[in-house]
Amino acid sequence: MTLPSAAAAADGGVRSVTRAFDLLRAFDAEHKVRSLRELVEFTGLPKSTVVRLLSTLSNPGIITSPSESTYSIGPSFLRWVKLAEAMWEVGAEARQVMTALRDDCGETVNIYIRQDLHRICVAQVEGTATVRSVVRVGEPYSMTGGAAARVLLGGCPDTVLAALSAQDAHVDAKDLRTGAASTREAGFAITHGDRELGASAVAAPITAADGRLLAALSMSGPTSRFTADRVAQYVDAATKAARQISAVGLGTVEAFL
Repeated sequence: MTLPSAAAAADGGVRSVTRAFDLLRAFDAEHKVRSLRELVEFTGLPKSTVVRLLSTLSNPGIITSPSESTYSIGPSFLRWVKLAEAMWEVGAEARQVMTALRDDCGETVNIYIRQDLHRICVAQVEGTATVRSVVRVGEPYSMTGGAAARVLLGGCPDTVLAALSAQDAHVDAKDLRTGAASTREAGFAITHGDRELGASAVAAPITAADGRLLAALSMSGPTSRFTADRVAQYVDAATKAARQISAVGLGTVEAFL
């Protein structure tokens, strides 16, 4: 299941709603509080429009103002956070497999799903090393970079590949199609510095009982640790873990995939 694309929202959606979401995207772990000026710069909207949006979102507690001219996420989000955690929770059995894979290899383990033109991490078990790869759970990441993206592309229809190509002039739909086919045939993906310089990953598909691609199980860390010998071990371990999760299921999140 996918949501309407950003382009579709801009063309056919309610503009004020789109602008409200653009405003909310300004807040993250590194930017818990934003000034009015920062919000204007981030959204590219006129100051008067940002002020109206803030006023509208403040009434139901979606936005709060901790001090004059500064803003943050409001308490109303708490109920949606709890709901999202319940609905998109990866099951205990799947998480046990992830933890066992982490303990076996020491690297960070993630499960990614595709939503429209992005991949989103819905579960993460951090690696045991001091220097490790960590992503933000719930944040959209590119579908054209990284081992997990390559696996997820294997389940994409041509319309999605065409949209990804249209979104980025450096991306060719034919190349995406060829790469997706190669990954499907291999049963795994390996990348070095694909999404981020110095970071490597291996990924394998998680499938439903009917064979549909549901998600990608990824194991990532510094490229310096992903030597040829270790990569071979990681591929075996990741593909085995992905098959185990496919067998036990992903939990409540699977109903949305």
